[in-house]
Amino acid sequence: LAVTLLKNLTRYFSAFFMAPLEQGVIYELRKRVFAHLSTLGLDFFTRRKKGDIIGLLVSDVQVVQESVISTVQSVLREPLTLLIYLVCLLLISWKLTLFTLVVLPVTALFIDRIRRPLKLLGLKGQDVLGELVGIVDEFIRGIRIVKAFQKEDFEVKRYEEKNRAYTRMQVAIRRRVELASPFTEMVSILVVCAIVLYGGKLILGGESQLSSEKFIGFIAFFSQFISPIKMFSNAISKIQKGIAAYERIENLLKEEPNIKEAPNALPLRAFEREIAFEGVYFSYGNEDVLRDINFRLQKGQTLALVGPSGGGKSTLADLIPRFYDPRQGRITLDGIDIRQYRLGDLRAQIGYVTQEGILFHDTVLHNIAYGQPNPDREAVIAAAKVANAHDFIMQLPQQYDTLIGERGTMLSGGQRQRIAIARAVLRNPAILILDEATSNLDTESEKLVQDALDRLMQHRTSVVIAHRLSTILRADQILTIENGQIVERGTHQELLRKGGMYSKLYELQFSNG
Repeated sequence: LAVTLLKNLTRYFSAFFMAPLEQGVIYELRKRVFAHLSTLGLDFFTRRKKGDIIGLLVSDVQVVQESVISTVQSVLREPLTLLIYLVCLLLISWKLTLFTLVVLPVTALFIDRIRRPLKLLGLKGQDVLGELVGIVDEFIRGIRIVKAFQKEDFEVKRYEEKNRAYTRMQVAIRRRVELASPFTEMVSILVVCAIVLYGGKLILGGESQLSSEKFIGFIAFFSQFISPIKMFSNAISKIQKGIAAYERIENLLKEEPNIKEAPNALPLRAFEREIAFEGVYFSYGNEDVLRDINFRLQKGQTLALVGPSGGGKSTLADLIPRFYDPRQGRITLDGIDIRQYRLGDLRAQIGYVTQEGILFHDTVLHNIAYGQPNPDREAVIAAAKVANAHDFIMQLPQQYDTLIGERGTMLSGGQRQRIAIARAVLRNPAILILDEATSNLDTESEKLVQDALDRLMQHRTSVVIAHRLSTILRADQILTIENGQIVERGTHQELLRKGGMYSKLYELQFSNG
């Protein structure tokens, strides 16, 4: 009774003190992976599937927990247990123990042959799981299209194929893992039989001074010797699976950010004079997306970028906050290459309003005051008023404390865009980038949003990517971009007089009303 009580107490306290260690390691791993993700540039997120990234953070980390951390007790405890039993066996009979140690490596060799494919299967399984998560993500994001085109069966089939492939791999892994334990036990029993035959022959033949009592004791100790071997074998099999998951995590952690801060980066306290592009070339792969881009934008002026889709307008704008760096040439801010500034200081000068009006699953208040734990409510309301958003916000169920759903799904397109503009107003940037901020809106929403944008752009340096030319008639400088090159530049009136691409785009839009 005392021994049983002691055993269970020690087992509980072992688990009690190991739990924070196990979970703490996983917590640190998750934190490290997510923190590293935040340092990577946009090129990484365009190369990798979203489902694969989510799979790394959720599934792979979980596999590491289940396969490695949860077996750490076995890995630490069983070798010590084996050592104690080994000493006891040597004290009873060193000859029989040596015979045992010669036979056991054969067991280890067979177990290794069983265990070796687990790592490869684990890697493939995690890749397929990433694709499975990706399909779910695409399905949810594109649910309107799926429903509109009546492709539910197609999506179900696509998911089912990947699900079946993942299930097959998990079955193969489970079979391999489960094979190790009975195989170890069977081989160990064969070894016991061999020891009984060999030891019995020595004793009965009078070739050993080992008594029959001690021999029985040796067998008893050796039978206990089998259990930790079996436990250790199971732990190693699980670890092999976990190593595959950890290697995927490690490969992510080895990804280097493509945008790096200079070793002795300069502080940027304020934007004073001008932004300049000097012979800028940029490519995503082997083909240049931008070629020989040159222009100057004075403080307080508005630059408009127009031209056919895919011409490189958004890419050009993305170079200003250093989402990417040019392959050749340089971009300067007040005469200094932007790569020489502290990255945080540079981006603090820039406000960004995208075509989608990206919002987060949070309240209106915290979407406008994004990243501020204790926002100034009065400042948020003032920003919302500038963005023409205050009136509709006051009509929401909890007004500024209303949860707006994932990606702001509870709001209309125009409402989402005005909240995004309010966020930019609150930031109060010196430089403003507007990426087709009104292109997806109806006429009434466009008028409200454009009015908000006009207020936001006052006394600011603005780069406007325009689909609707009516929004950039008063721009100080308009660049027409085609196939990554500037083909025209000038004011609205100057470009109309030239009769080039801008003039044709203008006539096309306004002739259609």
